[in-house]
Amino acid sequence: SSIMTAERVDILNNLGFKWKMHEDNWHDMLDDLKEFKERHGDCIVPQKYSPNPQLGRWVYTQRRAYTRNSLTKERITLLNKLGFVWKLRKSRTLIK
Repeated sequence: SSIMTAERVDILNNLGFKWKMHEDNWHDMLDDLKEFKERHGDCIVPQKYSPNPQLGRWVYTQRRAYTRNSLTKERITLLNKLGFVWKLRKSRTLIK
């Protein structure tokens, strides 16, 4: 059995260890979405967005998580501040 000592934590921190990798990745993708909005004026990323395929999949995943009530309030708030579109079909109808 191995115990994470304070010394080991310090060593890992000094090496730049990511303790919350999933959380960091989520915020990286949010930054990508902000850049997309700056370029395109909205947050309607195609699911197969060739310049950044990962972003298209991530946006789709956020919508799915929202409909399944598995997205945190914090994340919903951050996405809403960007003008995130939760129901895509309705938005496409409005755009036409």
